[in-house]
Amino acid sequence: MRIENEMLSRFNNLEKSEINMNATLSQELDFFFDNVMNTVVDYFKEEVTV
Repeated sequence: MRIENEMLSRFNNLEKSEINMNATLSQELDFFFDNVMNTVVDYFKEEVTV
């Protein structure tokens, strides 16, 4: 019983860390794509004015 509880505890901790990691990855991707889109928009703005 003690081993089962420890395994369940580790599994729950692993799930929580995966959720946090996915949230962090999602935030990183959002940040990356926001920067890419801003760079693309700035590039075309400059091309139009030149």
